Amino acid sequence: MQVIAYPPFDALLGAREITLPLQDITLWELLQALAREHPDFARELPREAGDEALRSRLLPLGAGHVYSVRDVLPAGGTVKLFPPVAGG
Repeated sequence: MQVIAYPPFDALLGAREITLPLQDITLWELLQALAREHPDFARELPREAGDEALRSRLLPLGAGHVYSVRDVLPAGGTVKLFPPVAGG
């Protein structure tokens, strides 16, 4: 599983790209695994798994769509962590 982190998440994770030997996991499980290793990143996550709460903090993108916290991630896939964007 590859994670590509965009600012500010790259600084919180200590790298722009991270490769993890994980498979058959949900997006929420991936984020929790990252949070266990990176306490600064953990502070950016909501306490409970929920799409609305998560998307107010970060947008998990991959395979052409925004992942849900319950989505099982594809083996060998890539998840991009973007900050939420607002504008007009």
